[in-house]
Amino acid sequence: MSNEKVTRLDNESYVVGLKQTLKALKRQQVKQLIIGEDVNIHLLARVLSFANQNMIPITFFPSRQALGEHVGIKVKATVVALLK
Repeated sequence: MSNEKVTRLDNESYVVGLKQTLKALKRQQVKQLIIGEDVNIHLLARVLSFANQNMIPITFFPSRQALGEHVGIKVKATVVALLK
């Protein structure tokens, strides 16, 4: 992930986690997804389906652990959704 996108994440509202991301996707509030590269893709089938149908851009972060730390939680984060 580029430094520009990492910096931008600090200034935007977002939700963390699979359930919160699915809720935001259903409400059409998501403008971009950030996914940990080491995630089991089967867990994200519904998220990826929504993203593809709505042409939402997807960016990958080096790992779930690094993504969780970046957004300020002490556990791994599978997915982060940047909100509109």
